[in-house]
Amino acid sequence: MMLFFLAQAVFTGNQACAPCHNWIFESYERTAMARSSGVVTGGVPPGTFRHAESASKYTITGDGMIGGRKLNYFIGSGAAGRSYLYSLGGFLFQAPVTWYSQKDRWDMSPGYEHDRNPLWNRAITPNCLFCHASQARPIYGTENQYADPPFAQNGVGCERCHGPGSEHVKGMGRIVNPSRLDATRRDGVCAQCHLSGEARVEKAGRAMPMYRAGDLLGDFASYFVFAGGRSAGLKATGYVEKFAESRCKQVSGDRMWCGSCHDPHTVPDRQERVNYFREKCRTCHQQPHSTGGGPDCIGCHMPRERVVDGGHGVLTDHSIPKRARKVAFEPAGVWKLEPFLGGGEARELGLAYAEVGLRTGDRRQQHEAIRLLSSVVVDPEVAVRLGDLLQRKGYTARAEQLYAQALNSVVSLVNLGGMYGSRGEYRKAIQLWRAALEKNPGQREASLNLAMALRALGLSDEAAKVEAGMQRFQDRK
Repeated sequence: MMLFFLAQAVFTGNQACAPCHNWIFESYERTAMARSSGVVTGGVPPGTFRHAESASKYTITGDGMIGGRKLNYFIGSGAAGRSYLYSLGGFLFQAPVTWYSQKDRWDMSPGYEHDRNPLWNRAITPNCLFCHASQARPIYGTENQYADPPFAQNGVGCERCHGPGSEHVKGMGRIVNPSRLDATRRDGVCAQCHLSGEARVEKAGRAMPMYRAGDLLGDFASYFVFAGGRSAGLKATGYVEKFAESRCKQVSGDRMWCGSCHDPHTVPDRQERVNYFREKCRTCHQQPHSTGGGPDCIGCHMPRERVVDGGHGVLTDHSIPKRARKVAFEPAGVWKLEPFLGGGEARELGLAYAEVGLRTGDRRQQHEAIRLLSSVVVDPEVAVRLGDLLQRKGYTARAEQLYAQALNSVVSLVNLGGMYGSRGEYRKAIQLWRAALEKNPGQREASLNLAMALRALGLSDEAAKVEAGMQRFQDRK
């Protein structure tokens, strides 16, 4: 019996949709999702600000220059803010500056706020681009190198929510309509980018860029929140878990979803926004109350709060509280995690505890991560996380074995090299640190270690070259 290959639909880009869906195409181009990334060609708000932690002064020009360095790409629609990326030999890094449009000012990018000496070496991985750009083009074997251009289409394309369209364009197949999917698959279309939880863990052998609209999102990743189903604070991409906390969602069940209130193809005019969403509320609350504040339902029940992970960004609280809360909820004393989506198998739960525990420093979470991960089959991601935890606890022999099983990871290469270097095995360590820098030339620990090891071997000229390379990532003002 002969086996025949089946054609698979591939991505075509928004322009292929325009001839038949012209009104939707033009309307969607004005939405925040469609404008969530792009090439910097000008129009950057010029300005100056001083970083309080480091006393560095940054000056940004309208054409996207800062300290002699060009800002090549932007991330973010500009509705809340816009961060910037720059390319060095095809490797993408996040600039430490962000334009916060709601505050009408420049300041440090999220995560850079407390750096005493902000470096330009934060790697932009494919997962970073997944929810902001379409069809990222990473170079295999590196952490953050891409083809030119790094993504085939600016912003979130039509096919992110409707699936690859090549067969549909040829009249040979249907396109995905999220509203016609069963509730789990339907909600996954929005959750792929608007669900963060306390931790998101990809399933073994899976990666988020492999997800296609209509798939079960839980087959690709598991998401975890703190026990009790509450999320800690308002996050930049945490709409789904906040929405799940709302009384509206809990009473309505599967009937209510993101599309009940949002049309992803259009954005209501600023002047019509109150009326638009009020009418959405009145589909269930036919006799709305008024306490003198006017007919603005969302003004009272969906307050805007500062996000805990987005610098100065302010976004809407989708938990729809009965009374506006001044401070986002923090689950004091809660350390245990539970699955929100995708199941709570030992591997995924252990990796979630490792991610959260290393972020918070909570020893209970770190201990639980070690217990769970020590009981599962070791794959590369488990090896890296478990090795990191065990090394911190002083179990260096076992950590070394684990790192050796995951040499595709920059973390493994750097840390295993450190173990060799501490024993004076400099040549073995140098080989690993050079491999780490080939994957990501901005890896500061690898550069520092490599320069020291080269000098220890009397190779001062080579060490000087490595140190010169590090200078490319020094603070630009």
